[in-house]
Amino acid sequence: METMRIVRLGVIIFLCQELSCGFVESSSCMPGFESELLVFKVHREHLHRGKRLGRITFNTCDGRTRTLFQSADKRFDVNTEGILSLKRPVTLHEGHKVFSVHAWDSSGNKHTAFVRVERAHNHEEHHMDTEMESSSDLPVLRGWVIPPVNEPENSKGPFPKKLVQIKSDYSKETLMVYSITGEGADLDPKGLFTIDRLTGNLFVTQPVDREKKASYHLIVHAVAAADVNVKETPMDVIVNVIDQNDNSPVFTQNPFNGHVPEAAPKDYEFMKVTATDADEPDNDNSEVRYIIVSQDPPFPNPHMFDINTVTGGIRVIETGLDREKYSRYTLIIRAADMSGEGRSATGTAVITVTVNNDNAPQFEYNTTESSSNLPVLRGWVIPPVNEPENNKGPFPKKLVQIKSDCAKETRMVYSITGEGADLDPKGIFTIDRLTGNFFVTQPVDREKKASYRLIAHAVAAADVNVKVTPMDVIVNVIDQNDNSPVFTQNPFNGHVPEAAPKDYEFMKVTATDADEPDNDNSEVRYTIVSQDPPFPNPNMFDINTVTGGIRVIETGLDREKYSRYTLIIRTADMSGEGRSATGTAVITVTVNNDNAPQFEYNTTVSSSDLPVLRGWVIPPVNEPENSKGPFPKKLVQIKSDYAKETRMVYSITGEGADLDPKGLFTIDKLTGNLFVTQPVDREKKASYRLIAHAVAAADVNVKVTPMDVIVNVIDQNDNSPVFTQNPFNGHVPEAAPKDYEFMKVTATDADEPDNDNSDVRYTIVSQDPPFPNPNMFDINTVTGGIRVIETGLDREKYSRYTLIIRAADMSGEGRSVTGTAVITVTDSNDNAPQFEYNTYTASVPENKVGVVVAKMSVTDDDEPGSAAWSTKYRIVGGDKNGFFNVSTGPSQLEGIIITVKPLDFEKTKQYILSVIVENDDPFVGSLPTSTATVTVNVEDVNEPPVFNPNEKVISRPEDFAVESELVTYTATDPDTGKSQKITYKIGNDPAGWLNVNKETGVIKVWSLMDRESNFVKDGKYRAIILATDNDEFPATGTATLIIELEDVNDNAPSINERTIQICNHEPVPVLLSITDKDGDPYSAPFRVETQGDTSKNWNARMNDTATGIVLSLSTPLEQGNYIVFLRVYDQLLHQDTTIQATVCDCTGQDFKCNDKWSTAGVPLSIVLGILGAILVLLLLVVLLLLFLRRKRDSKKEPLLAEDDLRDNIYYYDEEGGGEDDQDYDLSVLHRGLDNKPDVFRNDVAPTFLPAPQYRPRPGNPEEIGTFIDDNLNAADNDPTAPPYDSLLVFDFEGGGSDAGSLSSLHSSSSGADEDYDFLNDWGPRFKKLADMYGGGED
Repeated sequence: METMRIVRLGVIIFLCQELSCGFVESSSCMPGFESELLVFKVHREHLHRGKRLGRITFNTCDGRTRTLFQSADKRFDVNTEGILSLKRPVTLHEGHKVFSVHAWDSSGNKHTAFVRVERAHNHEEHHMDTEMESSSDLPVLRGWVIPPVNEPENSKGPFPKKLVQIKSDYSKETLMVYSITGEGADLDPKGLFTIDRLTGNLFVTQPVDREKKASYHLIVHAVAAADVNVKETPMDVIVNVIDQNDNSPVFTQNPFNGHVPEAAPKDYEFMKVTATDADEPDNDNSEVRYIIVSQDPPFPNPHMFDINTVTGGIRVIETGLDREKYSRYTLIIRAADMSGEGRSATGTAVITVTVNNDNAPQFEYNTTESSSNLPVLRGWVIPPVNEPENNKGPFPKKLVQIKSDCAKETRMVYSITGEGADLDPKGIFTIDRLTGNFFVTQPVDREKKASYRLIAHAVAAADVNVKVTPMDVIVNVIDQNDNSPVFTQNPFNGHVPEAAPKDYEFMKVTATDADEPDNDNSEVRYTIVSQDPPFPNPNMFDINTVTGGIRVIETGLDREKYSRYTLIIRTADMSGEGRSATGTAVITVTVNNDNAPQFEYNTTVSSSDLPVLRGWVIPPVNEPENSKGPFPKKLVQIKSDYAKETRMVYSITGEGADLDPKGLFTIDKLTGNLFVTQPVDREKKASYRLIAHAVAAADVNVKVTPMDVIVNVIDQNDNSPVFTQNPFNGHVPEAAPKDYEFMKVTATDADEPDNDNSDVRYTIVSQDPPFPNPNMFDINTVTGGIRVIETGLDREKYSRYTLIIRAADMSGEGRSVTGTAVITVTDSNDNAPQFEYNTYTASVPENKVGVVVAKMSVTDDDEPGSAAWSTKYRIVGGDKNGFFNVSTGPSQLEGIIITVKPLDFEKTKQYILSVIVENDDPFVGSLPTSTATVTVNVEDVNEPPVFNPNEKVISRPEDFAVESELVTYTATDPDTGKSQKITYKIGNDPAGWLNVNKETGVIKVWSLMDRESNFVKDGKYRAIILATDNDEFPATGTATLIIELEDVNDNAPSINERTIQICNHEPVPVLLSITDKDGDPYSAPFRVETQGDTSKNWNARMNDTATGIVLSLSTPLEQGNYIVFLRVYDQLLHQDTTIQATVCDCTGQDFKCNDKWSTAGVPLSIVLGILGAILVLLLLVVLLLLFLRRKRDSKKEPLLAEDDLRDNIYYYDEEGGGEDDQDYDLSVLHRGLDNKPDVFRNDVAPTFLPAPQYRPRPGNPEEIGTFIDDNLNAADNDPTAPPYDSLLVFDFEGGGSDAGSLSSLHSSSSGADEDYDFLNDWGPRFKKLADMYGGGED
């Protein structure tokens, strides 16, 4: 009734206004409340019904005194005169109460103000509880209480750790909610700082590190909890990280290298060491001091040097530096912070003492002296050496000529050592050893190495006593401008107060240049290229061209208008004229908070006197998604409280305005009405952050701090749930118990999380098949988990179920979708497998592995292919030693037993195995296990004899006598149930050295052994011995006999080189190598003797190790070929060797023979005469030998040796002529040999016997006699010299003969009664006949 009464009254007032509007004069008055916030103070906390609190004034601009009001809090009432009273008792639990009041002007427009009823303090006067304070007396902007915030780095916590309490002075009147943004809050490193939204306590969540970031710029926000229009202007809070001494100094390089002249005076500073400290600059933590810890060598004084503790400069403090004694010093330097009392580090300074060259060279002697009297040290003429970097060549490029003044008197040889020569980087510099020209071989780079220290050496070529003291040569690399400046960071960040005065320097940018310091190439200058934004002046800042310091040069910085500036900085070397680079400086304008808040106005003033900053009245903005319009649709009116005094122009920036999605929001520039131009979609973007700007239309000095406006998109249920997959597949065992959950379905909803619109619930719509129960399954409505709720699943009847699942949002009452769950019932192992037969019998031969003993088939009623159907087997009895294994066959329903170890009939003749069968899955419940019995009978087989050991090693000398017994090597027969005889034979005897007694196994030497034979490896000879039993199917065992042959001295040493070349002038001795097949101690040391006439002209001696011969020419010989006879001895044997020496008319090692028509200086005619005489002599010798041979043949000596058994083929088709007509046609025999490629022919020169070495024809005629004797002796012992032995083969005797058979060949006597045992006594030549005829019936 009360509401209806107010509405009727409003209609009446509206009609009266319309009727009287024609009588009202036009006015510029704007209707509204006197203030946006109306404050009423009372004494007490409990207010009774009917109490009047005061009057609310609303200006209608038409003179009316009555206005329609409405209170948002029904406990308060406002009548048409604006009197505020209580309709019900109210208790101010928090000391105040805030609510809104609405009023309608004559045009029907609704206006809103906020009323605050608060309890006054005791000292305030009582009349204030009924007296309304004018809003003009309330400050629009409120002050902050911000203490300084400092946090030491590396704090140990505990965390989160309270830093400070942020507090708004509004908190005296209402509950404020605090939040923070900025670095370490919502910007990287995110989450480092947090704030308690109610208390304002600011926390740090983890240790901070000053070396990573020295300060953090946070922005604190405060909004009244009950009234979003009561808020503070965001305030900057700077958290400074207090430095701790957590970094040790670090030397800028290690080692430092310096050079000091040996004549340096005291206090001469020649080098500097530097160290940096990462702790805060200009602080004790980074204040580094230097001291020298040690000096090496400590001579001539342990304190030759001192160091400036502040700068690190090293100077000489004692005289006595002597480069010839101590050319290098190493100093250990200690750098410590805290002015030398804190953390420390050590480094090295390497000091090279250089020679002075400040005196012209002087002759040390004024008279001519022999080279032995020349001085050892002489002076140098050393020009300066400079080389520009990056030279284009060509290379090698001459730098300078190094020259010793000794070169005036004798020829000098030059060399260099040091950096770039024989030290890294090797090979950059070279020197011509004769001229002293000094070269660089490739471009040098000053940034890699600025100078090279080389040492030049000079020695007289003809007299090593003439030498020069090594001289330092310093090659300085001349810098070129090949490096651009590089900023030390990018971007640079700085902060400047908006009230900063002119010439206020607030930040610095720095750049480095790798070119040579203190040089135009690295002289960097800075300029500002551009400033963004270019307001209010395009040149707000200036930069110090030398230091990079940036300063303010114009006033007018305004954080509310331009809170950030970006400067593009250019840095260039060559004092700004050379190579350049650009970087960025980002400048943030900060607000000043150095004044307590003051009321801005005590009296009414004109708009020209208004301050720049004023407050905002921003209502919350929420827009439901998918709105139907019409568009553009008004969201809210943005309004500055300046609008009461002057006309404001509004604009917006941010997301949806000038940022993507652009144009979504617009604002009426005059009214401040905020519009949305099209439907929004929460699923695309849930909120938009806009920034509202307001500037007075008539006065640009009247402006408002830009204010964030958040447009929240209110979710609508415009999305149905979506299953994450379809169908879902699950498996449930047929023996699953009740409430067994086996699968889960899930659906998602794109609507707002944690909202009814996305709260999905699940139900089962149908089950197919509906047997044995239509409700076999249930679903968890919240999680989607599906479980069994009834027993009776039977895979054999119903192997698959299909469930239709419904998912609906709005907790199951909203939009829905259906999906499918396919459930496969899996087999449970409720049937044990059974053997088809319970007993099996098998026979297995002994000694065989992998033999299939038995295959046992089983049956199983479970699902084929499942783990409940596939089988596995175990042998549970009868196989204690693991001779058998049972596995599952390919069909999965078969057990296969095989042998895995050899069975032994002689040990066990029968096995009885017990085998059980199981499934891969365990049985469901208690099921009987099927067992089978397998009887395995072992079959006896003939096993080969066994040697023990299988490999026997013996040691014998290599000259062990033939027919000597080496060893008895026997085998045993494992077939103990049989009586079998074992015989032995050689299986493999590569060299044919052995013989074995077939009965006893005694092994003897058949032919001489040779340790140096190719068949002997590492001194060991291997032979295979076989042992065979006499079973019906004989078996053979194998063993290896290893004979370790002990070396004996049976090989004479021999010289490897048979031809040499030597000069007859200043001959260089020739080294001849010696080979002795014997090993130590039968080989080296050797000795040598010359033979015959060799000693007249040649000298032979052993080298220092007595392993080679040094052969030298003792008498100069004419050019020609000579024979050198040498005899080489080892410890026992010797061998003569001839060396063909070619002597040439040359000198030293420069061997070169000139073609001459003379030999050894003898005229050609004489040489030809000598050669003719030699040929005649040789002819006479041959005739003499033929005569002597014929004379021996005429004696009764047989043509063949008595023990050389040969046969001849005779022709019997002619019976006449006697023995004289026997014409031997050996071609008939060749036909037989052609059919036997394994038989060697002996009617040609044998190729497998070594031929002796014949001496070549000597160059000296005096040696002809020795030459003939030596070659005659070699020919007599040459097995390859004709006539050759003939191997006669009788298996082919031609195509037949007309002669009749000889009766003697067809004698009726078989010879069976003959005794041929005597053949065993005839020696090895008749061994084959003895084996054939003397062995009995075999």
